[in-house]
Amino acid sequence: MNIAVCDDEENIRCLIKNLIEKQMRDCRIMEFSSGGELLQFWRQEDREQIDILFLDIAMDGTDGMETAEQIREWKEEREEPIWGSLPLLIFVTGHPEYMAKAFSVNAFQYLVKPLVEKEFADVFAQALRECRHLEMKKSMEPRKILVRDGNITRNIPIEDIYYIESSNRKIIIAMGEEKVECYGKIGGMECELGEGFFRTHRGYLVNMKYVERYSRTEVQMKNGSRLLISKYKYQEFVKAYLEYLAEDGR
Repeated sequence: MNIAVCDDEENIRCLIKNLIEKQMRDCRIMEFSSGGELLQFWRQEDREQIDILFLDIAMDGTDGMETAEQIREWKEEREEPIWGSLPLLIFVTGHPEYMAKAFSVNAFQYLVKPLVEKEFADVFAQALRECRHLEMKKSMEPRKILVRDGNITRNIPIEDIYYIESSNRKIIIAMGEEKVECYGKIGGMECELGEGFFRTHRGYLVNMKYVERYSRTEVQMKNGSRLLISKYKYQEFVKAYLEYLAEDGR
């Protein structure tokens, strides 16, 4: 689980980090000293997912409210759900009068400074339960990825992807007879798609589901496409493909 703490006061970031570690050891905590720094990370194509975000409302420069609004706009542009999605936003503030406005950007909860350990533990426990619920719900639904095709953002079911090809600074997503070209990195797609896909070559990421046959030099997909396989990847690919067939019951 990835947890982000964004506050321009180092002592507050340190305090929140210590409180998190008291409740949960098995997590990664990322620190940001400003809203601008957080947004710069957020805009990276291959960034890691943030599950819970502790965000200070009153910061110099881009404050927490503006940061949350920009994250919401980013999600709306990609047609991602605002409610019931990650990250869970928990505002941390020394100004309780801002709380009514905080929920206009779909905050999950809020904490008032100075932080009280018991209150923090209660809110954090709520967030963990919600994260687990969302992950369970997500695993039951068809997995999809969001890509920008020209001026259009598309939601593509992962199971429809035959393979992904790297082309300069772009990637080409092949789905049967259709291909979608967009900006991105094949390495980032490899991490996002995960199990069931294999990087046969630095330029190709294939869906095991659609492999028709293979040789030492190429993989033929069920749509007729022939993709290169690196000689350094061949043995690893064969092992992974046979394991995939065994798990799939074929």
